[in-house]
Amino acid sequence: MSMHRDPAAPIAPRDKREEAATRLPMDVDTAAHQRFVAAARRYWRGPLFRALHAQASAAPDAGRELVTHRYFAWLERHLQRMKYSGPHGLVAIAERDRETLTRSAPKALPPGLLTLDPALVPPMYYTACDIHQQPGGLLADLGAHVYRAGVSGGVVGAEALHERFAVRVVGSRSVERILDLGCGFGRSTLAFARAAPQAHVDGIDVAASCVTLAARETPPALHDRVAFRQAEATTSGLPSGAYDLVTSTMLLHEMPEAAVRALVAETARLLRPGGRVAHLDFLPPADPVLRLLFEGHARRNNEPYLLDHGRIDIDRTYADAGFTRVDVTPFDEEDGALDVPPRAWRLPWHMIVAQKS
Repeated sequence: MSMHRDPAAPIAPRDKREEAATRLPMDVDTAAHQRFVAAARRYWRGPLFRALHAQASAAPDAGRELVTHRYFAWLERHLQRMKYSGPHGLVAIAERDRETLTRSAPKALPPGLLTLDPALVPPMYYTACDIHQQPGGLLADLGAHVYRAGVSGGVVGAEALHERFAVRVVGSRSVERILDLGCGFGRSTLAFARAAPQAHVDGIDVAASCVTLAARETPPALHDRVAFRQAEATTSGLPSGAYDLVTSTMLLHEMPEAAVRALVAETARLLRPGGRVAHLDFLPPADPVLRLLFEGHARRNNEPYLLDHGRIDIDRTYADAGFTRVDVTPFDEEDGALDVPPRAWRLPWHMIVAQKS
């Protein structure tokens, strides 16, 4: 009897957390491929990283030339490629399921929940390369589905990351209007809507695929407090002084320095006097080994502006735009994330919070 299974046959039910995270159906071979990639990434991020950190900390001048470092770098680059590309990559999975993904969408959304701008031309820096090695990026019509599957379980996929950030930013404050810049597929927007149950939250993103998926998956209970719009963050077209809080998650490092400065100025225009801005993003770590890996991540993960963000004079940039009380603090995306020595490779999350004069 043949030991080979039909690759087109349906697979056994997966772990519920995995199913909820990817939301993309897989045949046997594709599921095996993605599970291999996930397991290899856990090894890369955990045991291999810890070995490299210990070796490079003991010989900081030789860290870049260590065989362990070369192995770490190769795995980072190629496991990411394997996750997205090829016949068993997430792009191919989504494409094979195109009919289901598009047919399952509701035919009509409540008025005001989604506003698209077919005439919007994305900035050149956004289209210059396949950021994160995702072929076609988020501008592809299934880009948001692919991205959602891609970030699950990755170095930015910590469970409840967005909720933790939203709760810390909102706290016990009373806010009525919140704007979420670069909202992606809506995870951050919905987190702020739940953290501030009295507030209306607008999410904007340049990618139509993202705001469309976000709107379609917004729970009905939030339909009257959430709205998504296709718009560019530096020139949003939204009314001046309309918001108590403007926020973003993982947006600033995707933009060149000039665009970040324009974003800060646009944020100041959108906020009422006394309003606050809160960004969750990455800044270079002080640890020389972690800095070496952070700088390498920019190249290996197709993050052309990641290092630009770390060179910006944050205090001066926000002060020039009319902000005061700029606070930059490390952010623990999960319990133990800031342990020393680190338990796993992670991106250096920071909260940047400022108040408009």
